[in-house]
Amino acid sequence: MTLPLRVTVVPERADATPGDNLAFDVTVRNASDIVEHYGVELLGLPDGATVRTEPDVAKLRPAESATLTVRVTLPVRPPAPAGTYVLGALVRSKYRHDVSRCVEVPVDLAAVDQVTVRVTPEVVNGGRAGRYTAEISNGGNAPVRLHLGATDPERRVRTEFHPQLVDLPPGTSAQALLTVQAPLPWNREKQRQLTVTAMPQTPGAVPATANATFIQRPRFASKFAKVAGIGAAVVLLAAAIAVPALLARAGDDKNPDPAAVHENQPPAAQPTAAAVPPPAASSAAAAPPPASAPAAPPPSAGASAPPSAAPSATLGAREVDLTAPRDGVLPSDAFRDQGFLAGADPGTLAVPGCEDARSAAVVTDPDGKRFLTSSSADDPAKCHTVPLMIDFLPDAPAGSVVLTPVTKNALEMEVVYRDLTREVKRDLKAPDGAAHGGIDLLLVRPRSSDGAATEPVALTAITFAP
Repeated sequence: MTLPLRVTVVPERADATPGDNLAFDVTVRNASDIVEHYGVELLGLPDGATVRTEPDVAKLRPAESATLTVRVTLPVRPPAPAGTYVLGALVRSKYRHDVSRCVEVPVDLAAVDQVTVRVTPEVVNGGRAGRYTAEISNGGNAPVRLHLGATDPERRVRTEFHPQLVDLPPGTSAQALLTVQAPLPWNREKQRQLTVTAMPQTPGAVPATANATFIQRPRFASKFAKVAGIGAAVVLLAAAIAVPALLARAGDDKNPDPAAVHENQPPAAQPTAAAVPPPAASSAAAAPPPASAPAAPPPSAGASAPPSAAPSATLGAREVDLTAPRDGVLPSDAFRDQGFLAGADPGTLAVPGCEDARSAAVVTDPDGKRFLTSSSADDPAKCHTVPLMIDFLPDAPAGSVVLTPVTKNALEMEVVYRDLTREVKRDLKAPDGAAHGGIDLLLVRPRSSDGAATEPVALTAITFAP
């Protein structure tokens, strides 16, 4: 059966990218013996595309032809998935629906990469190491595998991503933890500029980049307290040597040499041998000490040099009371004299409303219990479920650590060692840090139930050994 119309489409296929405007000329010939009104529809368009036909209807007498122009606009955001779309140009009579014809038109939609990277926080202040969170988003129209990396102009920063490779379907995003390490500057603060890249594993792809800053405290500042302590010890030692010598000299001035006195006395005033009293040692030997008087302990080497006893006490473990400061938000260096810094780290666990909570605070709960916890910078009563970071000073990593929580079995800690290895300790004990070059920092967070934190971070003490 011969159809009562003929249809041709120009072009017969098309190549496009998201956001393109396409135009198809659809020519219709009326092969029937009556007047017909024809319209055209375009089927199989990707979601979000718009179509417009000029004119809407072609009125044709028998054997007449007309061309209708179909204009298609492809969506930009979100872009349609890449691939081949087979469009159908359907021409049919407005009044006789059984009179129709469809012509297929393939359209190849190219893949477009729209990868973005965002690093939080943009600036990290620290010592030897710092931590960032990189958020990678795929705004393109094809799945992509990304390799994450970071560099600095001086090539002095060592970086590590967890994970290193990220697979992202179109319209999705993911996060990766970035840890950086660099040598400490000696006497000036050092700002290191980092360039974070996400490189698609496709030929000719352009990487997405973001910038971050790592500000390091100088080595001299971190050792200032130690140098001051050594200076004070030197002053005390010098005083301990000088003062007895001065006292002895003063005693000699008050009690001159007996021989000289004897020579200067007149003969009549010189004492006779019978009048000379016996030595003090002889009288002490003749008269035994009273029974009630305890015997004096023998002198020891430790008693003669008390300053040397203090360093020996630091060889073992030391316990620090984390509730010693008064209630309220603490400065980040509140425990610097104890060998570590404390503050919240919202980048490792998303807590709504606490994205900028980076402080620690000592609080008292309604039951009267005092503890150290994470908090926002302006309110110690907020953001207690944000992970708490305990960062040991760069020149004094811990060899072993034990934390004392308020509630047992409610917290866990992630241990980051100096060799960049990590492990999670649910018993809050890390006894073997020395095997990894020492413990760099601790990240204490609530144990989760169904993905939600159930208890606040609440600590009362920390025990650690070098």
